[in-house]
Amino acid sequence: MINDDIKFLLTVFEWLMGILMLLLIYLIARKTMEIRLRKKVEEHKIQMNDKLLHSILTGDFLRSLQADTKAKKLATEELLSHYSDILEGTEEKKNLNLLAESRLSGDYRRALSSYRWSTRMNALFHIEAFEMESLKEDIQDMLKRSRVTKEEKIKGLSFLAQIQHKGIYRLVTEEYQDLSYLEYRNILSRLDEKGLEQFMLGYHSCQLQLKFAIIDLVGLKKNLGYLNFVESIFSNSNGEERVRALKALASIGHTSNANHFLPLLSSPNWEERMLSARLAGEMKCVEAIEELVLLLQDSSWWVRSQAGQSITRFPEGKKILQEVIESSSDSFAKDMAWEWMNKGVYQS
Repeated sequence: MINDDIKFLLTVFEWLMGILMLLLIYLIARKTMEIRLRKKVEEHKIQMNDKLLHSILTGDFLRSLQADTKAKKLATEELLSHYSDILEGTEEKKNLNLLAESRLSGDYRRALSSYRWSTRMNALFHIEAFEMESLKEDIQDMLKRSRVTKEEKIKGLSFLAQIQHKGIYRLVTEEYQDLSYLEYRNILSRLDEKGLEQFMLGYHSCQLQLKFAIIDLVGLKKNLGYLNFVESIFSNSNGEERVRALKALASIGHTSNANHFLPLLSSPNWEERMLSARLAGEMKCVEAIEELVLLLQDSSWWVRSQAGQSITRFPEGKKILQEVIESSSDSFAKDMAWEWMNKGVYQS
């Protein structure tokens, strides 16, 4: 009985060792193939670099630039990615995109239908990097598939936004209502002013997380033409939406009537106190100086710090902070005044 058990265990051990040996051989063979492929790719990159750069700079696409093998395809892809990152000229970027379209679009089209998630995502990454508009229909088809992952949805929508696809507003507002604020912001950040204005016009019918993204992007644009839009949202909203609208106004650094926002310096909401202090500093609103000095004693460090920074924006800011250091009995106020006095950010 014991001998039978030992024989069985030895047999299992031999099978396991055999499997491990096969696995080791497979890994060695795969690594060897990868090294050989990498070597070929580097060789092709050296051979193709001058010709590819010539095509990008002149628009003359040489027939010898072909991506008809895996190594050549990878070499072309890597070179185009490199030049896409460093070239700034409009004509050069256009030539690069056309070259990518002519040499790689077929591979990427097939990759979008791959059963491997990594292959599909790699294709999406490069399609976006090269702005390959010819594949927009394929991207839209991909978004309709039942197996598409959230990461693919976001990447696909980002690409459509980047090429200013006319249907992006409908897609985002009707078919993809479950994304987060950051995901919406990532998508909408690719839009030009005309595209963003479409979302501004339909703002009140958008889901809340999408509204947050719109407000934040409008603030980042710092466009005074958007001022009425942001002020309207602030006046007609509450909670986080109202705070984000105030943040956008502070980012723009202007408001049509500062007196409407001065009372917020004593708001029970610390975020409103902080953002109104920032707005007062951006506008150098003299009427707010006394309240800003009081905010140096605020219970919130963020409010105190913003009050100190805003005071430095006034012509007499350094003098005001020095007076606080010398006369205030509040240790928080003194510390914050000293900190901003020594940050070298005084602006005249």
